[in-house]
Amino acid sequence: MHFIRIMLKKIISIFSAIAICLSFLSNSALSIFADEKSELDSLESKHIVLMDYNSGKVLYEKDADSKIYPASTTKIWTAFCVLKKCKDVNEVIEIKDMPVIEGSSMYLENGEKFTVLELLEALLIHSSNDVAFVLARHFGDGDANNFIKFMNEEAAKYGATHTHFHNPHGLPDEEHYTTALDMVNLSRVAYGNDIIKKIVAMKEVDFKKSHNCKLDRQMFNSNKFLSSLDNIDYKGKKIPIKYDIVDGIKTGYTDDAGNCLVSTAQKNGSRLICGVFGAPGGALYHDSRMVLDYGFDNFKSVTVFNKKDLKGEKKVKFAKPSTIKYSVANDYTITIPKDKNVDKKDYKTKFNFSNLKLPVKKGDVIGTVSIFDDGNMVSSIGLIAENDSQSYLQYVMSLLPFGKEKNKSEKTDSEKKNAEEKKTENAKSEDKKDSKKEENSKEKDASKENEKTNDDSFVEKVKTAASNSYNGFIAIFSGIGDFFSNLFTSNGIKNIENSNFYKFLDKKISEKVTFIPAKVIIWGVPILILLIVLILLIAIIRDNIKKKKNKKSEKKKSKNKKQSSNKEEINIKKEKVKNEVSEKKEMSVDDIIAKEDESKTLNKNNNTNDITQETKRIPIKKDN
Repeated sequence: MHFIRIMLKKIISIFSAIAICLSFLSNSALSIFADEKSELDSLESKHIVLMDYNSGKVLYEKDADSKIYPASTTKIWTAFCVLKKCKDVNEVIEIKDMPVIEGSSMYLENGEKFTVLELLEALLIHSSNDVAFVLARHFGDGDANNFIKFMNEEAAKYGATHTHFHNPHGLPDEEHYTTALDMVNLSRVAYGNDIIKKIVAMKEVDFKKSHNCKLDRQMFNSNKFLSSLDNIDYKGKKIPIKYDIVDGIKTGYTDDAGNCLVSTAQKNGSRLICGVFGAPGGALYHDSRMVLDYGFDNFKSVTVFNKKDLKGEKKVKFAKPSTIKYSVANDYTITIPKDKNVDKKDYKTKFNFSNLKLPVKKGDVIGTVSIFDDGNMVSSIGLIAENDSQSYLQYVMSLLPFGKEKNKSEKTDSEKKNAEEKKTENAKSEDKKDSKKEENSKEKDASKENEKTNDDSFVEKVKTAASNSYNGFIAIFSGIGDFFSNLFTSNGIKNIENSNFYKFLDKKISEKVTFIPAKVIIWGVPILILLIVLILLIAIIRDNIKKKKNKKSEKKKSKNKKQSSNKEEINIKKEKVKNEVSEKKEMSVDDIIAKEDESKTLNKNNNTNDITQETKRIPIKKDN
């Protein structure tokens, strides 16, 4: 017993020591955390926001909701809205009627021609104000104000309720304002675009003199985190401004706004986005680095949902194949304090396929998965199709000769797009012309190969399709049934107009008929058919009623005939009886007596015969 007591005392003392150490460590960690946070509060920059890129959670903020002037960080949103409106980044814009724009400029000249992509590079790397105006005017249909209106509408959609843009470049204007929190939120949205992500990581861009470009232009990225060899004082040391973990996104400066920088960095699987506004000269990069380092030192990234966890299949009616496999665009990862853990059970998902439109190509975004934490939506991730799918009508159309031609043109368009994308990758190389020639020849070869593929036998395709014909027809009629059954629901017409069948009809009719709205044809033709069917049904019912009436009258006539024939028979019988009676009356008394004797004799003979028969049947007993 004494030994056990000694052991228990030792164990208790060990655990007590561990507990004291842990409490000391946690307290010291908390004190370090608090000290670092107080250091951020004392930074010279007026407005600061540190945000987890994946979840959008704010990790640190300083005066984040006050009204500020965004200066050239405006161009982040300008670029995003350009890409929202632009169908092809290789579209060429000719410089015309160029006004004088103050501030940073690319010095565009009338008659020069640049692609949208080239102008976006100048906008985000060199921060050219004249480029911002050209893009806004072009995508505002000739009026920059139309584009600025669009910028504000899009900002409101993403929750930037304290932001109002009044120009596309960020030059001083009392009606052009935002908040640090709004600007970081919008920058986070814009950075999600792959083109913007690629441009803001570039250190420089060159435009060589040519028939489209009147001057040689070499422009360096204004974000010194990417390449600057200058030094800053940081925590008592001289260190380079260049910070390898930073890969975007945009600077800004005006006298009213002060120095501004939205930056993003990735480390140990975590991506943070930081906004520093109203920084005095020399403090911009110091303060930005302090905030980023604070984030990486005190927070960690945890993957709540892996891409594999959210893989699935979507059943689509009226489609071939009827199942579309999908995966999510990325993992859902959050950043939390290093001393905390996350319970994945607190997170729920909701899938949305309301924007799914047939046909679907592999790689298309067919929906979103929204992620909720404690009932609040914290993220929305795109769902990517892993296979092609099309409606049965589209499939049938593709087999027809005219559908086949359209397929060819669509393929040619996609080939052109692919070729153009290849061109953009090599757009800045010195042997640009040679690469274009090679790509053009490749494009021709690719189109020839596709033409050979398109020449596959129509009969072979029909044979292949025949095996699925039964399921196809069932799917078609069930789809049409659903289409019309939606009429009788509470939102019948809306449901029908949102259906794939309706959208398909609307698209096809709009392509073929321009003088009558597709909606009139879609609703008018079925109503007309229903009226014709109704008229036919009424005619059939009327004919049936007539037939029934005719049958009844025929039955009546036959009944009357039978009754009259029965009466005739009765009358004939009556006449016969009367005749017999009259004959009897005419017979003499002797004849009557003779007749009666004759009948008696017959009866007697019959009785004698009966007795003889009975006698024969009785057995004769012999005496012993």
